Amino acid sequence: MASERQDHTENSPWWGEHVHRYHLALKHMSPADKVLDIACGNGFGSYLLSEKTHGDVIGGDISDESITYCKSAFKNKSNLRFEKIDGTQIPYSDGYFDLIVSFETIEHTLKYREMLFEFKRTLKDGGVAIISTPNIVVNSPMGKVLNPYHTQEFTYEELKTILKEVFSETAIFGQRYIRYQQTSLKNSIGQLIENMLYLRGIRKMPISLQNRIMKAIIGKDMYPSPTDYDITSEQRELLNCKTFFAICRK
Repeated sequence: MASERQDHTENSPWWGEHVHRYHLALKHMSPADKVLDIACGNGFGSYLLSEKTHGDVIGGDISDESITYCKSAFKNKSNLRFEKIDGTQIPYSDGYFDLIVSFETIEHTLKYREMLFEFKRTLKDGGVAIISTPNIVVNSPMGKVLNPYHTQEFTYEELKTILKEVFSETAIFGQRYIRYQQTSLKNSIGQLIENMLYLRGIRKMPISLQNRIMKAIIGKDMYPSPTDYDITSEQRELLNCKTFFAICRK
């Protein structure tokens, strides 16, 4: 699981979609909210959340290495702190948090149900848990989980059933890539070149050169930014999205 953590100091094909999830979470925050970001990784998302509230923001992760890094990288934020936390045993009282954020987490543990019930326990009545997790149909299309760091992945119906066992209200969306959503010759060419640059061998080309090529064609860097994503609730579309994005209320 550690090798899947995003490093905000390096270029990454996945950084844009990762940060986009936090931008969505910000829309569900109020200025005094107490927030838990579980599986916080490098802590950058926790920092973004702490900018929206004067309430406590806790970045929790099971990795000692991650927590050490976070404490060093974000040590000057008075309402933000980082703690080693197992999501199945959250060391906070019932109803402590207004919002719990957990992105790309529940697929990493066989105890995902225990984790979700811990989210519910530590949320206030009416509090919100925001969760993302891979769509097995897209990520592991043969039904066998391909990612060695995932203990399981879910279909839409499986995820809906699991979340409804825990939360009183659940809405599941699909996170989709929209860079080339508008039909145009420029976008058609850009998408073709982008796909080529991701091919094995070609993708080893220096990212600075890839960026120059893509900027010349579409005016953007090679790797997506947060604005290259949105979420959809349209059933046919979300079933084909790589990532599910769930908003759950206690």
